[in-house]
Amino acid sequence: MKKQAEVVVIGAGIMGASLAYFLAKHGKEVLVLEQNEICSGTSSSTAAWLWPTDKTPLHYGKLAWDGYNRYMTLAEELGADFELTITGGVEPLYTEEEVRAAEKTIQVAHSLGHPDVRIVSQKEVQEIEPILRHDILGAIVSPYEGHLNPFLLVNAYIQAAKRLGAEVSTYTKVENFVVKGNHIEEIVTNKGTVKPGLVICAAGIYSRKIGEMVGLDAHVKPERGFCLVSEKMPKILNNVIVGARQTVSGNIIFGFIADKVPMDCIDRRMYIRGLQWAAKDAVRDFPALQNINIIRSYTGIRCKPEDKFPIIGPTGKIDNFWFHLAHSAFAHNPVLSDYVAEMVEGERPYDSLPEYVYTRFDK
Repeated sequence: MKKQAEVVVIGAGIMGASLAYFLAKHGKEVLVLEQNEICSGTSSSTAAWLWPTDKTPLHYGKLAWDGYNRYMTLAEELGADFELTITGGVEPLYTEEEVRAAEKTIQVAHSLGHPDVRIVSQKEVQEIEPILRHDILGAIVSPYEGHLNPFLLVNAYIQAAKRLGAEVSTYTKVENFVVKGNHIEEIVTNKGTVKPGLVICAAGIYSRKIGEMVGLDAHVKPERGFCLVSEKMPKILNNVIVGARQTVSGNIIFGFIADKVPMDCIDRRMYIRGLQWAAKDAVRDFPALQNINIIRSYTGIRCKPEDKFPIIGPTGKIDNFWFHLAHSAFAHNPVLSDYVAEMVEGERPYDSLPEYVYTRFDK
């Protein structure tokens, strides 16, 4: 591990890996510190679907759609296949409240140039996805949604960053910082110290502990997600559905957001209550699949900003410490990380995305 670097990125999940690549692409000397293996945290325990349609309000929707468009050329840019598959998407609507919320979602999609995103009736939903339960009121249907392989994508970013000169140090845990005034002089790790020009924390839910080391609140809260993985099956899902997708290998991944967890919780172990809860919801939403064989389950602690929107850029308190955090990070990362790299390079003002700056929490 090098002893100094122009930019030190903490975390090698989707946000850290994508940022490392775009920083290196902008000519920055980059060092990535990861406490475990690459893509070993929340990025490894995601359902990994691309779903730009459900992002509201308008500024958040635009970010997701810009990210989606960037994905169309990203595999070529990175020189790697990460199994990006565009199937279209179905978001079932079970209550009148969900129908009202869906109308706002449709308005955002249409205003951003996607008139083919629409709400369909119960009858139409059954024709599109016959395996869904029959008591739904309708659904949002979009031709744009899809899914990818998170491990392949994160590693593609890392390998592309390395080709551009970035260094990645795995099993390197940040233990503390040496701070003088409002400036970080050194990062203390289990492998020694590093002198950074700029520190960017992209450590997901672990960013709370990293921030505390320099007296900062990361303004994120943990949210537990569960996934169940079926045996390989012939193609049975025509689309990505909120709650399930079928991989290119034929496995069906059921994904659900479960309980809120204690603020200090980073425990990713699966427990019986969680399995029961996830299985019950899977059977409820997809009754035709209740007898398929589940071969694996996993859980992840998601990093969710307090107001749901990404947190990027300077903190206004430590002059060389930034955050780079997001929920739905697989949707946003191709543009969000590029934007932050442009900020570091001086090509984009820090406040060019005012809804996402860290300092909004000071108001």
